[in-house]
Amino acid sequence: MTLNLLPLIDTQSITTPYTPQTQTRPLSLPSSPSAKRQKPNTNMMLDGYMFNKELRFVKKIGAGTYGLIYLVENIYTGRQYAAKMVLKQPPLPSATNSPSATPTTTTATATSSSSQLNKQQIQARFYNYFLTHLVPNPASINFEYIKSQGHDCPFLTEIALHLKVHEHPNVATIHEVFNLENFAIVILLDYFEQGDLFGNIIDKQIFQKHQPSFQKQLLMKNAMLQLVDAIEYCHQNSVYHCDLKPENIMVRYNPNYKRPMDSNSIIDYNELHLVLIDFGLAMESDLICCNACRGSSFYMAPERTTNFNTNKLIKSLVDMSQYPTMMKTNAFNESNCKYLPTLAGDIWSLGVLFINITCSRNPWPVASFTETNNDVFKNYILNNNKAILSTILPISHQFNTLLNKIFVLNPNSRIDLISLYKEIIRCNFFKDTHSHSYGVKQQQHHHRQQQHRQQPHAPNPQLYTPPESTAYNSYASEFEEEDEEDVQDEDNEEDYEVDEEYTDYEDDDYIDADEADESTLNTAQLPITPKEQTPQLKEYFLQDAKAYAKKICQSTLPQFAFDAIH
Repeated sequence: MTLNLLPLIDTQSITTPYTPQTQTRPLSLPSSPSAKRQKPNTNMMLDGYMFNKELRFVKKIGAGTYGLIYLVENIYTGRQYAAKMVLKQPPLPSATNSPSATPTTTTATATSSSSQLNKQQIQARFYNYFLTHLVPNPASINFEYIKSQGHDCPFLTEIALHLKVHEHPNVATIHEVFNLENFAIVILLDYFEQGDLFGNIIDKQIFQKHQPSFQKQLLMKNAMLQLVDAIEYCHQNSVYHCDLKPENIMVRYNPNYKRPMDSNSIIDYNELHLVLIDFGLAMESDLICCNACRGSSFYMAPERTTNFNTNKLIKSLVDMSQYPTMMKTNAFNESNCKYLPTLAGDIWSLGVLFINITCSRNPWPVASFTETNNDVFKNYILNNNKAILSTILPISHQFNTLLNKIFVLNPNSRIDLISLYKEIIRCNFFKDTHSHSYGVKQQQHHHRQQQHRQQPHAPNPQLYTPPESTAYNSYASEFEEEDEEDVQDEDNEEDYEVDEEYTDYEDDDYIDADEADESTLNTAQLPITPKEQTPQLKEYFLQDAKAYAKKICQSTLPQFAFDAIH
């Protein structure tokens, strides 16, 4: 351990807030523009201030419970970064029962007011620091040192975990870490001008408005597979994010990009590139205590919202003997003795993110039985009504079936990441197309589903993130406020049909043989169905539909798509 690094990891608690010291003006200043005294401003913003001799603050792009995120620019190269500045001693949360609060003030209002006050205090502290420093000279901290020793310092733990996985293309790259005396830690990250996934789903609607529309599903799969790939890489390196949500996923998207005709990969970073940020709640342990509430409410798995080992209802549904028990100590009790798999919580969060991407909605406010107005989740788990998602969301039963493998109450029974990756490739999110002809039951279900989709959906919260979570907010997000039979399991690859982006015809192009009269056939847009073939069409569908589908698929699909189906 080098001596000059020792002051950077002082783990003793700071008993008094940082107080800026008056700087003595030097007798003469260098001619460099970075040495000019910072000018005061009334709104306490850092725009135009110097971070060091090379980096200048451009604008604030995020604020959270512990610090600020600023866009900074190298004054010599013009390269831009996101500087995540985390206070070593954040201000204490403001009391919600302040004298100015009236008895009618709601808890939500008080919490929002407290959060806003905290952010103002954080802004003021950073402003005062940089105002009173002519040109700050933050010390750079060695990456290898952080990875090896960072777990002993509360300010560096998040960075140490992030550094273990930041070389993956779907994890934000850390370029440098600075220490600002006993005041703050600053992390220099990639800057994403287009912001986070939340804004791109809700405001920009990059998935819903994607053109050409028949490739919309391919764009969605591109996003999903990148997320699964990132979580699998983190898992391989014993890092578990524990706070997956759209605000913690940054986006680069090119709406004008056209995939090469000979492309055989669903993942294409030139079209869309997603990266994970904010490892503030990340863990290294593959097991998490049964009483841990870790994450953001919409995306937390049920084992994070409810103690599985003390809740009688859940204990009647899940055999808790399958989970390891901690060694008996003085702190040993029923509420903390069981440990559940950490990765399973991230897999649950991925399922909610997939619904965000496809439907711009959330399936439920929180995966908990105790919350009011949470009928969908209770029906889904308690009444085993697994088809309910396809009745409140515009999704296929095939996609519903895939989600059923994610949203499993027992963490040990959830789908693994490798299988999830393969099923996303094969799944059609919006249509239940099959290689065999439509039967009467499927056709009736299709009409019911179409009628349902033309009607307004049942009330359901849009993508919404509470004003404050236990994690540090996304650096680019200021967003604060929003029964049929199950089809048989789709495990058999032959049950999966062509994704809509690879075909020029729709579900309605498939006609039930029993209903194939001449008028219907004249209006259908089935490939290779001239009118004179009408008498033979019924027999063709009944006897040779599979061979027909294979012929069409092989002639029109990219090889990788054809291989995935067969």
